[in-house]
Amino acid sequence: MSYIPRLNYVSNEEIAKLHQYGVDILKKLGMRVEDPAVRDMLCEHGCTQKDDRVYFSDSLIEEMLKAQKGKVTMTSPVTGMKKEMEIGKTFVHSTGGAPWIADMKTGKRRNGLLSDLIDTVRVMNQLPELDLPCALIYPSEVPSEITQLQQTATMLQYSHKPIYGPGISIASNAKYIAELFKIYGGEDQTHNPMGMVGISPESPLFLPKEITDTMGYIIRAGIPTSILSAPMGGLTSPLSVAGTVAQSHAEILAFACVAYLMNPECVLFYGSRTFFANMKNSQSILGLPETGISSALAVQLANYCGFLSDVYGLSCTSCAMDEQAGYEKMINALLPGLAGATLITGFGSTASVMCCSLSQLVLDNEMMAMIRKSQKPFTINEEELGIEALGYVVNDNETFLEQEHTIDHLYSGEIFQPSIGFDSVWADWIKMGETPLTEHAADRAMELIKNDEIPEVKPEITAEVNKLMEAAKKDLLK
Repeated sequence: MSYIPRLNYVSNEEIAKLHQYGVDILKKLGMRVEDPAVRDMLCEHGCTQKDDRVYFSDSLIEEMLKAQKGKVTMTSPVTGMKKEMEIGKTFVHSTGGAPWIADMKTGKRRNGLLSDLIDTVRVMNQLPELDLPCALIYPSEVPSEITQLQQTATMLQYSHKPIYGPGISIASNAKYIAELFKIYGGEDQTHNPMGMVGISPESPLFLPKEITDTMGYIIRAGIPTSILSAPMGGLTSPLSVAGTVAQSHAEILAFACVAYLMNPECVLFYGSRTFFANMKNSQSILGLPETGISSALAVQLANYCGFLSDVYGLSCTSCAMDEQAGYEKMINALLPGLAGATLITGFGSTASVMCCSLSQLVLDNEMMAMIRKSQKPFTINEEELGIEALGYVVNDNETFLEQEHTIDHLYSGEIFQPSIGFDSVWADWIKMGETPLTEHAADRAMELIKNDEIPEVKPEITAEVNKLMEAAKKDLLK
């Protein structure tokens, strides 16, 4: 018999209730929608409004849910690398938009630069457990008016893999980002996407015009989009895991309804970003176990509704690459991983996603390999149990080391072999100089950059991108 490990944090009946609570929030409390044209569009499809609040109808929500895809294939336009995503399979992307990076020489926090963004992409190209690179750094020397556009252009230039573009919150950047996707990947991003982006509604229950304008450019272009609902328990949502998840669910459903009416073919990800605050100082901290618990619940909700999911994650409150970072990241990624998340984020980050490092990318690659091992299906039968090998050892005085069963399972990866972590005994650790894991990770990161080959881009594409960037700078840097 074959068994696939799967975590159901609550029963299917409780998930159905939680879904209905989210629907009831939209029917009774509604969503504030700033743009009158979007309110009119929703009301033409069965919703009602009072002032700037829209109260959603069951029929529109049900129609939208029936349209969800449940799978998507993303293809790098430069290397042809494909990522075939579907509900039940787990992929990983880096976090996005950290303002700081830990300097490789001093270990101290400093503002991120465009050169750092390039280095992070080149390391991520070489990490087997990282599926989609995201713009890990906000480059501080790039004007804020074009930051999101510059991040996207840089990833497209250097990435070997399909990309996860930055969380887009500026409609003027979204306009040019949609054009960038078309330059690299062609007009048909709906059916042949080369990556995805994220867009966030505001909590509690608000769709600003800037966000719906951003949606207009991205969703109508058919670019797969993660709905990054990010309520913070105790500050912008109820101070309970269930209450925060229910509110996030309502915000995601509302966003998805608007997106569906804009382009029913656009692939949407259930991008729950449920955070919780340290109520002693009102600061959001991402290392709490509630992050993993709420993410696991969100994955169950997404699966129930037919969405691909995108949740935290490999996140921590710790400001250092230390033991606290390790145990916080593991609990918060393992729970949604076992729940069957489609995408797990937080990769490469520390300090509640405010800082990142090249070394942390390497460490998180190892951690994600362990989590994927925990998800691996296994079979229970006589051959798998090694009954024949056991018989030879017991009856014929042989050893397990000489058995075909042992050799076969050694080469099949039955036992986890770390790529960077120490896996021997104390005497060997002394021989190796007792070097801390973080130093090994830093050395590995620099080695990966050296091994990375910058992908070749067709000259005509480079010319078009340069023309677009110049037009954007002329338009936006006034």
